Amino acid sequence: MSVSIVIPVYNAEKYLRKCLDSVCAQADCVTEIILVNDGSTDGSLNICNEYAQKDGRIKIIDKQNEGAEQAIIDGVNATTGDYVGFVDSDDYIEPNMFTELYDCIKQSGADMAFCRYEFVDSDYNFIRRRDLGMQNGVYDKVDGCFPIKLLPTLKNRRYITGFRWNKLIARELLVNNIAFKASGLRVGEDLALIVSTAMSANRIVYTDKSLYHYVQRDNSLMHTYTRRHLDDWIKTVDILRHASEAYGYKFDNFGNSALALLFVNCLVSLRHSDLPRAQKKEEFKAIGNNPLVRRFLKEVKVDIEFKKKIVFKLLKHKMYGLLTLVYK
Repeated sequence: MSVSIVIPVYNAEKYLRKCLDSVCAQADCVTEIILVNDGSTDGSLNICNEYAQKDGRIKIIDKQNEGAEQAIIDGVNATTGDYVGFVDSDDYIEPNMFTELYDCIKQSGADMAFCRYEFVDSDYNFIRRRDLGMQNGVYDKVDGCFPIKLLPTLKNRRYITGFRWNKLIARELLVNNIAFKASGLRVGEDLALIVSTAMSANRIVYTDKSLYHYVQRDNSLMHTYTRRHLDDWIKTVDILRHASEAYGYKFDNFGNSALALLFVNCLVSLRHSDLPRAQKKEEFKAIGNNPLVRRFLKEVKVDIEFKKKIVFKLLKHKMYGLLTLVYK
């Protein structure tokens, strides 16, 4: 068995050497490292070429900018390993990360392995570890579902996480998944692909070792909200629903998880955006009047803490002006 690592690269020259140093430190189970330069306009491509001269496992795909989703697809299609892992170009990993995940898969026969991760600041100082609320071990799909959650709920955000970068996945499972195609997603593209792929798996293994370091940068996108957030939420829900039907995966309450994703991807983003109050009201209105949102609001009993409950109550009753004042 062999491991390929895919790294989408876009304007990451400040962090890229740290990332590549950590990836090149991986053991011999990693047989190739695919760097997908997605139309960078800084010195990222030069750094990629520099490291390719030092490590023969590195292959570079230099392409025009088409976004992370297409870069991931192009990178995976270029891999030849039995298993595929991912690293973001501004993050870094422990030198034994893929050895650990690879050993977990070898010992358990799982289709996917994933690990705990931690947050660091832009100077690589530790912030906190993410507690996924799971035990080390192997999880089998039984009666159409796993005993661990694949999606968050409004009451509990402890789930496998929809990120690609803390996982090692059987390549065949990934490329044959119905979500492994360009869907135009910019918000939630990881979750749509990874959760759909997990639905098609039979066995997943988890280690609570913190092997991945996620760098939290000051990013203006955190203060940006556009109607695309809602459009991409609709696409994501549609992809997950189709995957659930295709793989016979049984969710306890899919609508509840859909609203949890709406809260994180749309409502929180809108709350923290720099939009003026009047425009925020219009965006809350667009969310609350959406037919799919209204259906879930009608079907799902919201059993969550008080503040979130108020947000969904106001959304359900179309009290958008009050919602704009309260949720800020």
